[in-house]
Amino acid sequence: MRPRLSLALSFLTLILVPALAFAQVNFPKKSYYVGMGDSVAAGEGAMPVTNGYVYRLYDQSAFGKKQEMDFANIGIRGGRSWDLRDHQASQVLCAEPEQRPTVVTITAGANDFFRNDFDVVSSAKRVAQAVDLLLNNDGVLSPNLGATSVLDPVTNQKCRALQNVTILVSNYYIIPHPVPEVFQLLNTAVQGFNEALGFLVLQQVVVPTGSRIAVVDLYTPSLGRQGLVTIDRRLGYTGPFDFDIHPTNLGHTFIAGEFKKVWNSLP
Repeated sequence: MRPRLSLALSFLTLILVPALAFAQVNFPKKSYYVGMGDSVAAGEGAMPVTNGYVYRLYDQSAFGKKQEMDFANIGIRGGRSWDLRDHQASQVLCAEPEQRPTVVTITAGANDFFRNDFDVVSSAKRVAQAVDLLLNNDGVLSPNLGATSVLDPVTNQKCRALQNVTILVSNYYIIPHPVPEVFQLLNTAVQGFNEALGFLVLQQVVVPTGSRIAVVDLYTPSLGRQGLVTIDRRLGYTGPFDFDIHPTNLGHTFIAGEFKKVWNSLP
């Protein structure tokens, strides 16, 4: 390479590299979306997991422009309703970032059943208690739910509740197990949990002025649908007690769509 050409390319590189480095703009954040719950919220079943419904809602700007929205997904594989209420809720309440959450989505409760706790009403109640904490922790908690306030570990004071927040809580989709007896058992549990969740969240949680809650029904629109659950896929079912109930990529797309429908229908 001729010396002049080499010098010119080096000079051009010096000019362009800083320009590329500073091309990304950090927009002021006006909102903050937090996903909470179990492995469904964490994205399990999707390939890659960042195709999970929580990530889709953020990536598709369902709740606002990405440039203006902070985001975190604290859903965890194997998480039960206790983890949601006793750990995730306190994490959200006591973290105190500059921009506090304005939108929260929750899917939790199924792991209680799959780890031998068959009291689906109590599972739904713990989910409702988590919602109550998020909305009312530093005030008067909803009297019929019996949640215990979350305290800051240093000051021992109640962590501030979220304000002007929308909380969307989903129930569960139908699980198409191929063995009729197992399908009936699972379906009865899902229906019982879904009914209890809808009643407890919508009727028992006191919602402060400026905030909103809604239950996202995944069960009804999943009836008759194919390919939403990994049990339908290769290796998703190897025996009556060895099966995978997580959503497929199509299932996560379906869930994200139902969340968006509810969000868009809110006043």
